[in-house]
Amino acid sequence: MEGHSVRYSLRQLRYFVITAETLSFTAAAKRLHISQPSISTALADLEESFGVQLFIRHHASGLSLTQPGRDLLGQARNLLKNAEELQLSAKEMDAGMSGSISLGCMVSLAPPLMPGIISQFVTEHAAITFRTTEAHQDTLLSGLHDGSLDIALTYSLDITEGIAFTPLLSLPPYVILPATHRLARARKVSLADLLEEPYVMLDLPHSREYFSALFDAVGTRPSAAFRSSQPEVVRGMVANGLGYSILNFPLKSTRTVDGADFVIKHFKDDVKATSLGIAQSSSMKPREIVKRFAAFCESYIHTLHIAQ
Repeated sequence: MEGHSVRYSLRQLRYFVITAETLSFTAAAKRLHISQPSISTALADLEESFGVQLFIRHHASGLSLTQPGRDLLGQARNLLKNAEELQLSAKEMDAGMSGSISLGCMVSLAPPLMPGIISQFVTEHAAITFRTTEAHQDTLLSGLHDGSLDIALTYSLDITEGIAFTPLLSLPPYVILPATHRLARARKVSLADLLEEPYVMLDLPHSREYFSALFDAVGTRPSAAFRSSQPEVVRGMVANGLGYSILNFPLKSTRTVDGADFVIKHFKDDVKATSLGIAQSSSMKPREIVKRFAAFCESYIHTLHIAQ
């Protein structure tokens, strides 16, 4: 409760319940396999924390409960039961039997990657639920740092301190062109071939810098004629003849949602690839089910056979 600190322990409550059932420090000590002074001290501390007397101590005939002691006994039992149920639930989650995974995914990766991974995983683990977040890199890394995300599927771009990144798939960049473009029949294209062409930028933090920096090798970064934060919009602009773009996630289709076509071309240049992988906080111990999901993602991503 905000503004009030709890000044008693579950151990003290258990001592209280057992002592109330036996009405004897000696009998309670035997049941709990501890010394009688330990129980007496723990209950005196509990009474001080509560601000009420729980027992009347009779020198010759043991103990009796006070009215506050009788009133609090049922609540103490319920709290101990709830604590046991919480521990059982936590053990089940750690054993991978149930629970929820908070999954983050780079917004540009989410449509082609996240639905398939979740669908196949829940087929094998029906009791697992997901809370998903599609976001930019900064938001994903922040969520891993503050614990609101268990795991994230993202690129190896600007990974910050305190994040453990496991690369799973190297993704070299490639260019997409309108199907009618003059370079559409070329086997490969060079960065220099694109300098005078209109550029359709995938306008996402980190991604835009990564793609633009590829042109440093030829001396001039391109100016975006058009831009969008949505990969499908970028592909649509290219397919409709507005320019070229650069992407790196493998595509299953070269047709856009409006029925237009584009072509994919690899670079002649030695361009820097990025990696798709799993990001987790390096300071948090992952639950067993998160470990299983990470291993599943690794297997799933390694079996991606998508031609570019």
